[in-house]
Order: sequence, then C-alpha cells, then structure tokens
Amino acid sequence: MRWPTQAGLRARAADAVFLLREAVYWLASLGILVAGLVLLPFLSLGIGLYALPTVLGTLDLLAARAQGRSAGFAGAVIPFDHRRLHGRYSFGELASLVTAPETKRDLSWLLFHAAFALLAGALAIALPVGALLYLLVSPFWMLFPAETPLEMTITITSWPAAFLGMLLGVVYGAAAWLLLPWMARRLSEGTLAILSPRRYDELSRRIQDLSAARASALAAHAAELRRIERELHDGAQNRLVGVVMMLGLAQRAAETDPAAAVPFLTRAQDAATEALAGLRAAVHDIYPPVLDELGLGGAASALTSRSPIPCSLDVAGLLRAPAAVESAAYFVLAEALTNAAKHSGAFRIDVVLRTESAAREDVLVVEVTDDGRGGAVVSPVGSGSGTGLAGIARRAAAFGGRLVLSSPAGGPTKVRVELPCAF
Repeated sequence: MRWPTQAGLRARAADAVFLLREAVYWLASLGILVAGLVLLPFLSLGIGLYALPTVLGTLDLLAARAQGRSAGFAGAVIPFDHRRLHGRYSFGELASLVTAPETKRDLSWLLFHAAFALLAGALAIALPVGALLYLLVSPFWMLFPAETPLEMTITITSWPAAFLGMLLGVVYGAAAWLLLPWMARRLSEGTLAILSPRRYDELSRRIQDLSAARASALAAHAAELRRIERELHDGAQNRLVGVVMMLGLAQRAAETDPAAAVPFLTRAQDAATEALAGLRAAVHDIYPPVLDELGLGGAASALTSRSPIPCSLDVAGLLRAPAAVESAAYFVLAEALTNAAKHSGAFRIDVVLRTESAAREDVLVVEVTDDGRGGAVVSPVGSGSGTGLAGIARRAAAFGGRLVLSSPAGGPTKVRVELPCAF
C-alpha cells in the first residue's frame, strides 16, 4: 500500500468539502420536497396552482446550482442554459410546466439528492473523524479510571484492546481514503447525468424551438406584407389615383380655360406630395434609416421624445447587435409605446434597453414599464384585444426570443422582450 501523498490528501480534502457542501444543501432539497408534498393535495382543488410557479422556480434554481457545483467539481461543461421561471402563467401554461422534461429532470434530481446527499456527507465526516479518534485516543486508555474505562465501539481496558482500537482507526482511515472520492464521483456524476439532457433530447428541443421560430417568422413576415399592402392601398395608391384625376381635370380645363386648370394642378401637386410622404413612411417601416444614422440607442431616443406620455430612457448597458435584431427591437419599442399611449392611461413610461450576457449568446432586452391601469393581455390576432402585444410576441418569437408581460389590475404594466443576438 502506498503512503498518502500531499496531492492525494488535497484531492481527498476536495472530495470531503464537496460532500459536506452537498450535505448542507440537503436541507434545502428536503425543504422543497416537503413543500411539494404539502402542495400536492391542493393542486386538484386549484388552490395550489398559485404557489406552483414559486415551488417550481425554487426547485429549478436548486437544480441549476447543484448542476453548477457538480460541473465545477468534475471539470465538466454544462451543455445548455438552465431555464428561468418568472412572470404570470395561465392554467394551460402551468400544466405544461408540470409535465415539461425539465421539471421531470428536476424532480428526479431532487429525489436522488434527498436520498443520498446527507448519507454521503455524514460518512465524509464520520470516517476521517473516527480514524483520528481511534488512532489518537486508544493509546491513552490508561489515563481513564477503572470504573469509567475508555469506551468507543469497543471497551478498551488493556493494550490488546488498544491495539484493536488502533486497527479499527486504520480501517476507518482506509475506508475514508477509498470511499470519499468514490462517493463524490457518484454524487457529481449522478447529478450531471440526471440534469444534463441526453443529446437526442437536446437536439429534439432545439428542432422544436427552430420550428416554432420559423412558424413565427413566417407569420410575422405575412403580417408585415399585409400591413405594407394595406398602407400602400389606403395611402399612397389612393393619393396617386387622386393625382391622376386632378391631372385629367386640369387637362380638360386647360382646353377651354387655362386659368381654371391651375387649382387642379395645385391639388394634384399636394396629392403627389402626400403620396410621396406615404411611400417614405412605408419604406421607413421596413427598415428605419435612423438605425443606420444613430444606432438603436439614438433611434430609441427619437421614439421616446415623440411619445405623448413623458418617457425616461436608459441605454447604459446597450451594446451593438445585428441589424435585423436592432430593427426588431426598434419596432417592438415603437409598438409598446403606441400601446401604452392608446390603452394604458399612464402618466409616465420608463424604457430600458440593455444587452444581457448569457452562456451561449448575448440577449438584447427591451423593457417598457408604465404606471397605467394595467390589465393588459396577449390575445390572438383577430380577437379584438391585445393584437399589438400579440404582434410583439410574434416578432420576438421569430428571432427565438420571447415576450414576458406583467400587468396586474391597477398597474403597473411591464413589457419585457428578449431578443437573442446570435441571429
């Protein structure tokens, strides 16, 4: 048997620290497990649905932290960003959360951690402490009075018993030397195996996300085409028809009285000017030139300055993003400000544009908060309400992003749109 080296002792110390840390977090695992069991009977009554996002969010956070600790101990790379739960959810969304693969993985990890973390942590303490105790105390059995002898696993009243105690200390030490790294590896590898999805599941999830993003992109593209067609038909086309009519009237008037043709020419010129302005507006809505001239921060400043409701703008944490993403953020902000001006009854709007760094990509975040009456909802297009927010959600989904809406009755309303920059 080789004597322990300094590197081996450091490795065993790291194993023991990892096991003891997991034993401490076992209390949190036990707490969330008890909370889930207490909540379970109330789910069928509907009362527990209100607490479900909090419980699942806490479980998700604990699982993410455990995955990070295990990955750090094992030197592994976490293959994906753990989900983050926040905001308000409908009944259908809560049902989807409960049955989601991420929730099943988190629950599996919770049972695994609650069953083994405390035992592993207890052994990480008991084995080394027992080894030291038997080796260091057994030789001093003579210092104990005869009526109260040294008692551990065995009663030591003689040197043979003392040698047996020291032998037990060696056994405890050998067990600690061999078992601590084995338990630490099993606990970390088990955590990573449960919480890290298999490659097939990850690819399947990515394909579903891409399919949903493609469908949203096609829907957003079709909606944009219909909007541009409607603007051209109702705006520039009608004005150009007016120009043709005015020119025709001017031509007829010029044949008999040239002076009478002047008012028709003037009206034709005004209609042509309005048609040109409509065409410029339509082109502006496709890609605003102000984004090229001033960037997203400057374009957002121009939008907020034109808002009928006083706005504050914070772009301190904003970085440049791909042109398509900045264009989407611009239209999201424009639509959110329009919605607030039309429906919120607010006296103030706060706008924040910033870039948040994630493990895989940066995310451009647009936050619009107003102090209005609240009660905003995202309704399907054609339902008569919430179509503006539905358009924002559709535009965000086309880029693989999402809309998070918080609008309790009485306000405030907070619209948060996340747009991934790796587009």
